[in-house]
Amino acid sequence: MPAIIHGFKCLTLLDEEGNPKPTYSIAAGLDYPGIGPEHSYLKETGRGEYVTVTGQQALAAFKVLSETEGIIPALESAHAVAYALELARELEQEDIIIVNLSGRGGDKDVQQVFEMEHGPNE
Repeated sequence: MPAIIHGFKCLTLLDEEGNPKPTYSIAAGLDYPGIGPEHSYLKETGRGEYVTVTGQQALAAFKVLSETEGIIPALESAHAVAYALELARELEQEDIIIVNLSGRGGDKDVQQVFEMEHGPNE
């Protein structure tokens, strides 16, 4: 629902009282109740489609890309990879999917991923 949050109008997750909802994501860059004005515009005009994946799906995609391509994605980008893996099941073998990996990469997230899977003291 459109709302003004942190000084700009954008699509925002709101509670029943019209306040921003608390959010959680394993990716710090996705842990926010709104999307930027540009993405809001793309969604509202039908030029952009936005989907969700779970933290577990993102972790699995983080591993798949790391193990198969040697690319450690940031957890934010791992969400996009997770959806691409899901989407690929619906496409033909010759279809092409392009996923843009953002940021500096997942080297900053390796410790967090390890601790989510094994606990903080291993």
